[in-house]
Amino acid sequence: MFTDTGNGSKLDGRDQLEAGIQLLERGDTLLALNPGRLARDTADLLTIGKRVVGQGAVLKIVDPAITFDGTDIMAEAMLTLFGMIGRIEKHFIKERQRRGIEAAKAKGVYKGRPPSIDPEKVRELAAQGLGGTEIARRLGIGRASVYRMLATFSVRSTLIVFYVA
Repeated sequence: MFTDTGNGSKLDGRDQLEAGIQLLERGDTLLALNPGRLARDTADLLTIGKRVVGQGAVLKIVDPAITFDGTDIMAEAMLTLFGMIGRIEKHFIKERQRRGIEAAKAKGVYKGRPPSIDPEKVRELAAQGLGGTEIARRLGIGRASVYRMLATFSVRSTLIVFYVA
């Protein structure tokens, strides 16, 4: 049994799903409880189904009952339909989340993650002539964070001109 944590909204990072597909052999079945848990996108759902069939196995979804073995056009149509429904559902979830965040910001409740680096302290230590490594050590932050912060203090612009004769 392979279990991924997440919501099926993208295929990237689905290590357990990938491992399960790789282990499939002719005659095996990949079982999923519903298409939304497997993928929330038509292309992703069909990709998974075709990869399973490519391994010689069958994709079986419990609810709604769909068995995809690559020979039944109706099963492929069902995967397409439920992939599309998943994508629409994902869109509405993101839209509700965005509206909720906007409403919370308007009430002053949602302020986002507080900054973990004080730019003034970084600026002061840099003005004292300290390097990025020493600033990072003193403030207990990563060196890359210090360098990113220092880069924002000295923004340079470059003009590149190409001349074609």
